[in-house]
Amino acid sequence: MVQLSSDWNNEAYVSLHLVQTMLEMADLPRKSSYSHWIPEFKVKIPKLTANGQIVWTQKEVDFLVEDLSRYINFLVEIKTAKTRLDAEARLQLETYLKYSNTRFGILIDPFSVEIYEYTQGFATLKCKDNIENPEQIQPVANFVRSFLDTVKMRTIAIHTSKGGVGKTTLVVNIAYELAKLGNRVLVIDLDDQAHATLSLGVNKADEFDKASTLEEFDKVLDSFQDRKEVIEFLKDYDTKSFNYKEYIQISPINQIFRKTKSFGKIDVLPSSYKTTDVALANLGGIREKRLDKALRQSGIANDYDYVVIDTPPSATTIASNGLYAAQYVVIPSQMEYLSVYGIRTPIGRAREVQDEMGKRGAILGIVPMMTEKNVKIHTTIKQSVEKRFQGITILPEIKRATAVGQASQARQPISLFAEHNKGAAEVAKQFSALTQEIVLRINQIESSVGM
Repeated sequence: MVQLSSDWNNEAYVSLHLVQTMLEMADLPRKSSYSHWIPEFKVKIPKLTANGQIVWTQKEVDFLVEDLSRYINFLVEIKTAKTRLDAEARLQLETYLKYSNTRFGILIDPFSVEIYEYTQGFATLKCKDNIENPEQIQPVANFVRSFLDTVKMRTIAIHTSKGGVGKTTLVVNIAYELAKLGNRVLVIDLDDQAHATLSLGVNKADEFDKASTLEEFDKVLDSFQDRKEVIEFLKDYDTKSFNYKEYIQISPINQIFRKTKSFGKIDVLPSSYKTTDVALANLGGIREKRLDKALRQSGIANDYDYVVIDTPPSATTIASNGLYAAQYVVIPSQMEYLSVYGIRTPIGRAREVQDEMGKRGAILGIVPMMTEKNVKIHTTIKQSVEKRFQGITILPEIKRATAVGQASQARQPISLFAEHNKGAAEVAKQFSALTQEIVLRINQIESSVGM
């Protein structure tokens, strides 16, 4: 260990020459479209007085860092070469985490860095590292960045400007394949037709099936009137009493994961006929960014590894909410002239978001949907797409198969349907390959740009 000058006994010096530089080198700028620091972040802490009364005192944490690219907030508490990290400092951080409702906290001095996670009433040490020389900051930045990458939540919008190209089929099956890999997945349905919600079994699909008259059908629809779903989520997220768990439904598919003792799950933020721009008309601020802000502020990143967003095939405020919240965009398209003509629109929308928001709207690729091997026009148009949209990846295709419609009618992801239908096995492999390629593309993008 190097001999340090007395400067390192000063907290302001440690902050400026170690911590702030470390955050910048970890690709967390002081103020940008995707991250910013709040120095001297104030936390209200209860204190018991001598006469048994509770009074609230205000304490200051050195930094709250909002990492919007990962949907993570964390506290940073700084100690010096003289004060060091000790039991008192760890208890202090635990208290700050508890009363600020922040999941992660970093304790750092010139000799070591420790990262804690606050869950179930306790701060648990997740990892730590020694600092050999506080003037060599890159290793510390790499350590912090590597940890944050393991706990980030990724958001993917499935977006197109044309209906009927298999968008919702893609949402449901990508979500299932991600969950099969052990990921905790949230599907956000922004389409007022609510097909993703129905397919995942949380929109009273069984009751719709049993309805034999228009009156019975309308009765099921009316039951959604007072339900908290995605439109209420967008309207309520900035209220004091907001609890995101009240808006989320658990998919019955999770029973399969529990039986196999998998850590994966699929939950749904459901939609219905209520999911319209009119419902947001009287809200202040930028209505197109409410979903992004809600995901950042609600704590959802504590519970999910991936969010898959089903956007409506239109240029509405609701659709824009999906794009502004999406770190990544996947564009499905049939290899037919009218469908391909419409690819330019979602590409343009995604790039507008990327220009404005920084680490949002990265296009993972185009998915050729419902292709047929012996149909020459499909191959011709696919080649045309590759030439016209150079620089955009053509992802693994999904071939036309009757099993896809059968699985959809059974309200099952194709891989689950294939377990008792041999004819679905081939297309199930295609969805698996597509999902693995999406994960690979995300990892490549993040490793190349230091996200």
